[in-house]
Amino acid sequence: MVSAATGIEVPDFPEERISHDYLLGGSVVLKQPVDGYRAAVDAVLLAASVSINSRRDEKILDVGAAVGSAGLCVARRLETAKVTGVELQDDLYALFCRNVMENDFAGRVTPIHGDINGGRLPLVAESFDQVISNPPYYAGGTRPSNESRAKAHQEGTADLKDWIAFCLKMVRQKGRITLVHRADHLDRIIGLLHGRAGDMTVYPIWSKESSQTPLRVIVSCRKGVSSPLKLRRGIVLHDEVGDFLPQVQEVLRNSQPLML
Repeated sequence: MVSAATGIEVPDFPEERISHDYLLGGSVVLKQPVDGYRAAVDAVLLAASVSINSRRDEKILDVGAAVGSAGLCVARRLETAKVTGVELQDDLYALFCRNVMENDFAGRVTPIHGDINGGRLPLVAESFDQVISNPPYYAGGTRPSNESRAKAHQEGTADLKDWIAFCLKMVRQKGRITLVHRADHLDRIIGLLHGRAGDMTVYPIWSKESSQTPLRVIVSCRKGVSSPLKLRRGIVLHDEVGDFLPQVQEVLRNSQPLML
């Protein structure tokens, strides 16, 4: 089906398999599968780490967009952002298209359906000012029974090396790449970026103040730049009871940025 209002092709997705959720205090409407991949805090934190300092920062590519959560939050936070999102899975792409229309982002957020390893995506190398991504977190282990969740969370035909290579290919020289990933994969990420990107900032995400190790890490760097790495204190998500801390609520609900 093609929307007459937007021109976006929207594949059918059964209504009974969709939940209707909200991000950024209700300012982003999000349709997502009831059973399968579901957007997490990571996507909102990734979006909060993006900033636009000039027109040279406005064209943003979200690699592995899923239902569009990170890209939609970027578009809502930053009025001049022009976001393109690439998603492989048919069902997630269908909901991504619907989410673009639900949030009135046609013309500012463009969904693209395809495989980053396929070689047929309608994208031009080095044509984006920034690239963001939340790559699959697991290289192996027990595969989830839900196929959509398995594809979203586990490396498949494209591993972390492929994801980072694609991000580097798409971003312009001196453009910025920002990733959110498991903290215990930081060594892999730094190794894959070494010699190809610099001015790197590592921003840990801690579950609680008492945590011994961070849960996630945001890594932001610039292609073709050799400035030294900076390690930030990062952000603590929860108090000891498990509730989000006030500064985290400001990011999740009120669109406050993460100052990387």
